[in-house]
Amino acid sequence: MDVWDRRKKFLVAPESIFVGRKDTLQEVKEKLRSSDLDCKMICIVGDAGVGKTTAGKNIYKEMKNEFTSSALVYVSNEPRVPELLLEIAKLVGLEKEKMEENLEANLCSLLNEKRCLIFLDDIWKNETWDELKNVIPINSRNCSRIIITSRYTHVGRYIGGESSLIELKLLDQEKSWELFSESMNSSLENMSERFPPIELEDIAKKIVKRCGGLPLAIVVAVGLLRQRRRNKHAWNEVLDILSTSSENNCSKILSLSYKDLPHDLRPLFLYFGLFPEDEEIVVFDLAKAWLAEKLIRDDGNRNPDEIAAAKLEMLSDRNLIQVSKRDLDGRVIRCRIHDLLHVFCIEMAEENNFFCTSHNIHSNSFSMLRRLTIDNTSQYSFSNSKTPKLRTLLCFSKSGEERSLIPNEIGNLSSLTCLKLRGKFQKIPSTIRNLKKLVTLDIGKASFYCDLPRTILRMKHLKHLLIGGGLFESNKCTKLNVGNEVCLPNIETLSNVSGTILKARSLQELSNLRELGLYGTNDEHLNVISGKTPISEKLHKLRLSVSQKFKRLNLSHYDHLTKLTLIVNFIPSLTPDIIEFPPNLIYLSLARMVFIEDPMKVLKELPRLEILSLLYNEYRKPITFDFSGENSFPELQVLSIISDYVEIPELIVDQIGMPKLYKFECFQKDCNVPQRLREIMLVESSSIEEW
Repeated sequence: MDVWDRRKKFLVAPESIFVGRKDTLQEVKEKLRSSDLDCKMICIVGDAGVGKTTAGKNIYKEMKNEFTSSALVYVSNEPRVPELLLEIAKLVGLEKEKMEENLEANLCSLLNEKRCLIFLDDIWKNETWDELKNVIPINSRNCSRIIITSRYTHVGRYIGGESSLIELKLLDQEKSWELFSESMNSSLENMSERFPPIELEDIAKKIVKRCGGLPLAIVVAVGLLRQRRRNKHAWNEVLDILSTSSENNCSKILSLSYKDLPHDLRPLFLYFGLFPEDEEIVVFDLAKAWLAEKLIRDDGNRNPDEIAAAKLEMLSDRNLIQVSKRDLDGRVIRCRIHDLLHVFCIEMAEENNFFCTSHNIHSNSFSMLRRLTIDNTSQYSFSNSKTPKLRTLLCFSKSGEERSLIPNEIGNLSSLTCLKLRGKFQKIPSTIRNLKKLVTLDIGKASFYCDLPRTILRMKHLKHLLIGGGLFESNKCTKLNVGNEVCLPNIETLSNVSGTILKARSLQELSNLRELGLYGTNDEHLNVISGKTPISEKLHKLRLSVSQKFKRLNLSHYDHLTKLTLIVNFIPSLTPDIIEFPPNLIYLSLARMVFIEDPMKVLKELPRLEILSLLYNEYRKPITFDFSGENSFPELQVLSIISDYVEIPELIVDQIGMPKLYKFECFQKDCNVPQRLREIMLVESSSIEEW
């Protein structure tokens, strides 16, 4: 089964496999629905890997539609409380202005007004709750509810009292076998096939027994056995190793699963340990870090994004990562790693000198150090003489603290290929220009007190630049004669760059560009992009945000452009005199547009379009979306129409148009949807959760 076929399986997948807890789940739901619940809270407690998060998610996803607003956030051992509160504020719909000033007071007020369901996953310490409870009301006026998970019973008792506790215990052998069987069968391509077969059932039951009733160990064991031949010899090898090892049950499974990975997957798996615990990792950012270190390479047949996606599917198939969100095409776009696996990655990394964290920075051999992750720049001396082989530096600065200072000495790290900064910083020193081997610079989630140095825009070896909308200093502010032009001859990825920085004339110099995300796009940019020759023959992903009146865009000569996102305030029509689409377009997203006529008249003729997403658009007069007719959307497989308060147009559908459509996504449950679309309709987010 190829990667695309595996992704399609997830787009229509049922809820996560969850066995052995049905009575417990029903008890929790009844408590949360009860009007006389003393503290309006449930605390799910139990050992790491026992299934607390899975149970909490199951409850949360089933019940969230009963509330006005809902929010799910991951807390972890070392939480950044201001970031957690900001994330909750976004999810429950607090206005942007109120998030920027007096966040805590405004959020508390909103949570008191709305009936909310809040899920706080993985709280470790009483002190964390002490900080959160000042903002999250325990007894709101509107019967809000709170779900909390913790591996420590005393923390759950402190937060919600004895009556709030729901303890998850290890599964007995019968339930363990049920989880194993359902997990194994869910991965089969032929659903009529029985698995495990009779001749392997006895061995499988012995392996399950070795898992000790821990759900995490069971699903990782399933991932391990999926990769093995289906014969007694191969499965007995696993059983023998588990029977002779002196490690505890879960450690045995994790260790064996790691050793069973192909050599090219091992460093990709360990890389997850570089990120903070419980971090939801953006795959786009992760892939650029892998590329910088040449852990994945362009093989000539697939672009690096497709290779990264394939590698992540392999790790997902082995149940070593948790997929938290998939794109409409099924591609993983956000993922996490379980706490126990995160600890395992750090232990294996230390053992193999793969990377170093801020907690063991003094115990490693600096001279051999290749990768480092820290949460404060003061923890590390930026000296090339001490770390001559350092290739990757990740700094996750904690919110709420003073802005971290990046010293000028960072320019001494002559071997650095990947630099990722997240959090609040004073500035990036201009000495960054000395990093001649830097391939990936990721500052997409960093904020700076001072403008960014323009020298970044003239780093000739840079291939991937991810910006968070930060401003660059003007040429008058720098003593260096760097000019106003962008000079990035090797750049392949430019993400979230402003049109005021990337001038139209500079676009013509980016001949290696594969991915471009440009906001503040003006007519000059559109004219250059629409020129006789493409700005880059290699461009395959383009995102344009246009705030002024849209005049014309011609992409007909971009043969490799397969994914296009347009965010346009106003567009008269999608006719060829306004826009010409690339000939091989597969994924099209149109957002924040104002339509005055049916765009399907043009879109239905795109010969290779597989995914169409319409996001938060407006309609100036009553129009219809006509998907009917012969040769209408011949390759379309996924259709998504998302709107907030605007009623979507009438949808005209027959049995001939869109012959390959298998998924329709629409958030408006009460909208008038034709029966054919209703049969394949999803009303939740396009993301598919696993585990």
